[in-house]
Amino acid sequence: MTTIDHGFGQPVALRVLLHLVLAAPAVLTIAEARAGERKVEPDVPTVAETVSEPLATTPGVPFDIAFGVAFSNDYISRGITNSNGEPVIQGYVEPSVEIPSLGTAYVNVWSSNVDYGEGFKGAEIDVAGGLRHEFGPLSLDAGYVHYFYAPEHVSPDYGEIFAKADYNFNDLFTVGARVFFAPDFNQSGNTATWVAGGVRVPLPHDFSIYGGVGYQFFEDPDAFEQFAWTAGISKSWKAVTFDLRYWGSDLNDEECLARSGFGNGCGNRIAATISVDTAWSELRDWASPK
Repeated sequence: MTTIDHGFGQPVALRVLLHLVLAAPAVLTIAEARAGERKVEPDVPTVAETVSEPLATTPGVPFDIAFGVAFSNDYISRGITNSNGEPVIQGYVEPSVEIPSLGTAYVNVWSSNVDYGEGFKGAEIDVAGGLRHEFGPLSLDAGYVHYFYAPEHVSPDYGEIFAKADYNFNDLFTVGARVFFAPDFNQSGNTATWVAGGVRVPLPHDFSIYGGVGYQFFEDPDAFEQFAWTAGISKSWKAVTFDLRYWGSDLNDEECLARSGFGNGCGNRIAATISVDTAWSELRDWASPK
């Protein structure tokens, strides 16, 4: 799925992310829409999941750190732009440890620049923790993610409990489902739930196609719920992934203005992304004598 200042010159988000890495390397009215709903799309799996499973490649050393950086022309989450259609730089770091009989416990720190309108530009910093486990072709992931913003006035912070499931059908295609539940969405005192599902089909030469749909529910009867959909194609080459994705939603201009701060922020949009992902174990293996 994770800041920059008013221009696009100084990568504040990246500096924040690097600060966190260095500090722990062994580790909807407009107000409602200020919180950028994180990029957990209804397809499978996320970039960090792809890199970090399996995490431990050396027997007896179950600890690993995955990390990566991505550049995109737009930060779209759940069918809504979180960057006013402007380019973003995103990065993450994910320390993890294999726990016998339980799976992989991890902490993920992800960051991106966001733009919700004049005076509301800054960084989104997501901190997540969870446990992954595989049962043959079935992969499960459950945990909690909290969305922070800098400066604080960009958006109220809040958290979501999440559960993810992916099932691989003999490497022919993978079906995924996602549920995210916010007990106090945008510090409004009301709950919100995002449910999504999708399918990914691998193609020759490391290509894959995918598509998915999702729906955002709100406890607040005055909030604008939305149906969103996505489809795309990706190409992997070593540690680099090229991704071209289409997004859409059923929010009209008035509803979109209330949700995102932009009347045109929820229509049909294209996101082109290039990302580089690796892990400490992969670098260690690459550097070791053959």
